[in-house]
This record gives sequence, structure tokens and C-alpha cells, in this order.
Amino acid sequence: MAHFPRELPDLEQTLGDLMLDLLRAKSEYNELVLAAPLDGLGRFSPEAVRVTQHYTMALLAYGYTPHQIELQEAAQWFSTTFPTESNRRIDALEMNRLEVLLELRPNEPMVLTRLEQLATQHTDMDTYDLSMNDPLFETLWALKVMAQARKAGVLNGIMPDDELKRRANAIVQGQRREKDLALALRLRHDLSGKLTTQQQTRYLNMLMEVARQNGNVWGVSQDMRWLAENLWRGQITPGQVADNREVFREMILSTCYVIENLLPLAPFYPETEPVLRQAMEVWWGIFHGNSAVDFLHALFPNAYDYLLIVCRTIVSLRAYLDEPLIGWGAAHIYRTVAQQNTRQIDSPDNDNIKRALKDWIKIDFEKMPESLRKGMSGTNIVRIHPQISTPSDTDEREFSMPLPNASSLVVKYGAIEEIDRERENFAHLPASIRECFVNMPQPSYVDDRRRKAYIIMADLSRHKTLAEVLEKVPQMQPALNRELMPFLIRVHMGDMRQRRAAGDGVLLQLYLLPMQEHVRRVFSYILENRLLEADKAKEALARQTQRGLLDSIGHLVRRQLDLEGFPLACMHGDLHSRNIMVKKLRPSENPDRDSEIDFKLIDLEKFDRSGDAALDAGELLMDLEILRAPRNTPAEKDPIALLMKGIRNSYNGFAEERGDQSFNLRLDLAQARALIRVAKGRTKAGEASLRESRRGPSVRVAYDALDYTEQALILLQGVVKQLG
Repeated sequence: MAHFPRELPDLEQTLGDLMLDLLRAKSEYNELVLAAPLDGLGRFSPEAVRVTQHYTMALLAYGYTPHQIELQEAAQWFSTTFPTESNRRIDALEMNRLEVLLELRPNEPMVLTRLEQLATQHTDMDTYDLSMNDPLFETLWALKVMAQARKAGVLNGIMPDDELKRRANAIVQGQRREKDLALALRLRHDLSGKLTTQQQTRYLNMLMEVARQNGNVWGVSQDMRWLAENLWRGQITPGQVADNREVFREMILSTCYVIENLLPLAPFYPETEPVLRQAMEVWWGIFHGNSAVDFLHALFPNAYDYLLIVCRTIVSLRAYLDEPLIGWGAAHIYRTVAQQNTRQIDSPDNDNIKRALKDWIKIDFEKMPESLRKGMSGTNIVRIHPQISTPSDTDEREFSMPLPNASSLVVKYGAIEEIDRERENFAHLPASIRECFVNMPQPSYVDDRRRKAYIIMADLSRHKTLAEVLEKVPQMQPALNRELMPFLIRVHMGDMRQRRAAGDGVLLQLYLLPMQEHVRRVFSYILENRLLEADKAKEALARQTQRGLLDSIGHLVRRQLDLEGFPLACMHGDLHSRNIMVKKLRPSENPDRDSEIDFKLIDLEKFDRSGDAALDAGELLMDLEILRAPRNTPAEKDPIALLMKGIRNSYNGFAEERGDQSFNLRLDLAQARALIRVAKGRTKAGEASLRESRRGPSVRVAYDALDYTEQALILLQGVVKQLG
């Protein structure tokens, strides 16, 4: 069997943080973990029983033994009398109890009592009745528990081995859910030592094919494949999940169950190992790192969902690593606990004093905020110079002073959803390139009424945008020519994990659909407002250009498969010269002289770990061309043209090294997309002029937008021609 490395990114930190949060669950979620009875009769909520069962299995998977306090508490909690006056049947709640007791206290008398009752609930249809209205699953679950009792040596003749094997073999057929089929195959293999040829061909291989078609996950309905695709591409956000939370939860749980049950079979069926490994890596790749717990809480704000997901993730990770997890996570837990200072809980008076102090301190601006917004995104950025003052209790004067170490700050604000999207993207940055981006902290203030969030950040006052440097700091040009491209390619490479190829629909999503929407917006502005009616030739050209663009986009939609399959890359998604910040390093800041420039990228709203480097390259090249055009300097003497030549050469080498044969075609597509987007951005100013009844500026915008779209059409027609 081929050997596959089993190491996930940020494994120690992520696992340690998940386990720390799970160990806190007993106090933080005491209504779900080891909860108190609902009444004096000892009844417990089904949710608490189920969550505590999963909690117990996760602790066992981590490496806890039944002798440790947490599992002793769980065993005691599950160890209730059976039968009771009010309950003489085995139902789902009792099945959860039975599973835990078989793991922790298999020799307890009440285990045998429950097993004997379970046997009596076998029906004439050769199924088991657990009052769940799902005979197939109820039978599978009953057989799983019987096999668990057999393994623990406490089945006590309730079911002969031959009969248990026969039923486990029969139950494979007809399983509707993929996670149940995986359990049935595992059960058959554990009891008989192998699968039949038909079971392997018909069921095991089918499960692997389902994963290949659905982005390496299971439990996906046909109409939700887009959600699985976004998960595979690393693009899942809490906002996307919010409208499909239950579907997404079942998809992740199904995937964890399949991994947990089938990875132990991989030594016997090695062709399954890559698929199962990739499934774990796809899910892990979404949340790993120092914000894993926060991100999972954002995906699953309901405590019940969150705890189930964390527990099944830990159990499936145990199967992935094929060893107890404590050796991977304990060191991080020890370090974290050692670094935490003991803090006394603030009394209500202390909290109120702090609030009073905040009101006592007065904050104002030394001068009015300075707008820094120069791009096309919906958020705003301003620079502020805050001053603080406090009333003097001696002479009633106010003393103003700058904030220490923050005489100027940057405030970014906009729609809560946009700010959240940018923060989520920052949280998902691979650790290897996080320093390449400006840090995105938590919002300092949220205006719920206006649905706006405000983030206060350090002012990169010594940084300039690439556009400003190219215009005003020519002495930095040689260093820019040397260092910009290695920086951008480092970002594109991300965490250097195994390369993946773009799947169906990626080209449509990144290029063709945005272009189609922007074309609609641009020509709706030009033609519906009749801005070119005084120039009939231009108006006819506008209609012709619109038709040409839509025809070209339509042709590319039909031929999109010819351009897919390219290697994916980390993609900024809005890479223009105002989103690249540049600072000349002082000798003291860079004693080794490896580089002369510090780069930072801003605006992560469109960042994508599974994007296309060609889209970034095309947008940057077109932005530089637009910046260069008014200068009327011959290309051979223009420093911007020289930088553009270096960018093209570097990206060509990057594409060749990755075997990316369609890179230059997509580069032209990206430049066309950028031109159409610029045209659409210009119409915003034109619409503002129309609202103010200023038709002259609106008409000038229409001419500009038409020029940009004409250039875009030439590029698109070139791509169409090359495709044939």
C-alpha cells in the first residue's frame, strides 16, 4: 500500500484549541454536557444525552482512558437504572447510553439488561424497532451495538456470531445515506474480515466516486453541490452557511462519519486512502489555525451543532492519524494553560466604574478625517488624528493630547457583511503569507441600526500605494522591478500544499458571470439614459459593442471547459496599484539587506485560497496600463512599462513552471474583465451626476465607459479566435 503523509496544517495548535474548548464545555454548556435531570424522575433531554455521548467518544479518541476523571464522570452520568417504571424499551436515548457504557463500563449489570431488551425488539421483518420510524437505520444501529458488545466480551449469547455476521452482511444492501452505508461496510468488514467483491465494487467504490463528484465530501444533495464546491475551494463563509446551516451541518457530519468508518479499511482497500485523506484535508483546511474555534463558532452559533461538529471532527481525526491524538495536542494545551494569567472575575461595580471612566474620557479629532478610499470596493477608509482629554478636577480646564503611540490611525468601515467577509478571509490566510497582508482586527464598533461595522487599525503612514510610488518616488523603481514579482508569487503559492486543478464552473464564476453583469450595468447606464443620443454614430457603436461583448461571453461560456483544469492559486481578487502598499526599508529595519522594500496587501474582500493567479496578473497589468496611458511616454523609456514587462515575464515563468498552458488566454480574459469593471465603476460617478441633474459629466462618463468596453471587446475577440 502506498504511504501517504498524515500531517495537517497547524495540527498541534488547532487540535489543542479544539480540545481546550471541548473540556470547557462541561461548564460553558452545562445544559448539554453532563446536564442535570429535567425532573425528579431522572429524565434527561435527548439533546443532552446525544451531545454527552459524542463528548465522551471525542475524549476517548483524544486518548483519555476510562480511569480519568472526565470519563469517570461521564460513566456515572450514563449509568442509570434500566428498566424503570416509566421506561421499559430501548429507544434512541437508551442506545446512546448503551454505546457509552459498553466503552466505559461494559461489565455493569445494567448493560446486559439493556442488551437483552434490545434483542426482544427484533421484529418479524428482521429489523429492530427503536421507535424512530426508520427501520433500516434502527437495525443498523442495533447491529453496531451488538458487535460492540461482542468485542467487549459481554454479548453473553444474546446473538450467535454466525447470526450477527449474517445480519451485518444483509444490512449493507439498501442503505440510503452515505454515512450509514460506510458504517454498514465497516461493520461487515470487522465481523467477517473482508468485504465481498460485490460490496467492494458496488458500494465502497461508489462512495469514493460520490466524493470525487462532490468536492471530497459526502451527504450532499444535488441542489446543494455548490455548497460542497465552495467548501472544496476553501471559500465557505459563515454568511454562506447561515441560509443552509442544517444542510451544511449534515454534510460535515456525514463526511466525518465516512472518514471515521472507512479509513480503518484503507490498508485492505488502498485505493480509498487518497479520497478519504483529501476529505479530511478539505474540511480541516477551512478552519485550521489560531482562529479555528472562533471560526467554527461563527459557522455553527448553535451550541448543539457546534459541539457535535467538534466532537465528530476529533473522532475522524483519530482515524486520519491512526493513533491517539493526545501526543499531537497536549503540548499546545500545556503551553496555553501556562501562559494564561489567573484573573479575578470583575464585580458589577468594577464593570460600571470602567464604563464611567470611558464616558469621562473625551475623544475628538485634531483635524477632520482624511479619506483614503481610492479603489472600487464598497468599504471606506479614513485616516484620523485622535486627541483625548479629561476634565481636570483642580482648575476645570481640559488638557488635550494625542493617543500614546497612535497619533494617527486608520478606520475602515462599511456594511457589516463586507467587513465580516474581509475578516473571515484574513482568518483563512495561510500562515506562511499572513504577514503579506494588513492585519484585520475585530470591529471596534458596530452600528446595528445602519448595519455598519468600524475597524480601527494601525496607520501605515510610512507606506505609500504602488500608484503613488510610481508617480512620485522614481528612485524606488529598480528595487520595485526586482522585488514586486517574488512577493506576489509568494502570495499566489500560499502554503505550498499539493496543487489542485480548477473544477467545472470556476471560469464561469471568476470571469464570465462578473463580465456579463458588468456589461449589463454599463450599457443600461449608457443606453437607457440616452446619453449618446446627440452622437448617433457613437450610440450605434455602443449597441454594437454591447452585442459583441455578450456574443463573445456567450461563446466563452460554451467553451469554458477548454480553459479549466488550470492549477489553482491564492488570489487577492482585487489586485490593483492602490491595494499594494510599499515602504522603503531603513537599514536598521533590514540589516541582512535581503530586500529593500516592505510590501503589504490591503482589501481582502475578494481573497480566495482557490482562485486564479491570472486574474490578479491581468487586473494589475491593466491597472498599470491605465496609469501609464496619460503620460504619452514611449514604452521603452517608461518605467511603468518596464515594470509591466517584468511582471509579464515573471508570470510567464510562473505559469510554465506550473504547467499552466492556458495562462495567457486567461490573462487576456482578466484584462478584459478589469476594463469592463473599470467602466462599471465609472458609471457610479455618472449616476451621481444624473441624480444632481448634471448631464455634462454624465455624458463624459458614458464616452469613457464606451472606450473601456471597446478595448475589452478586442481582448475577448482575441481569446475567442485563439480557441477557434
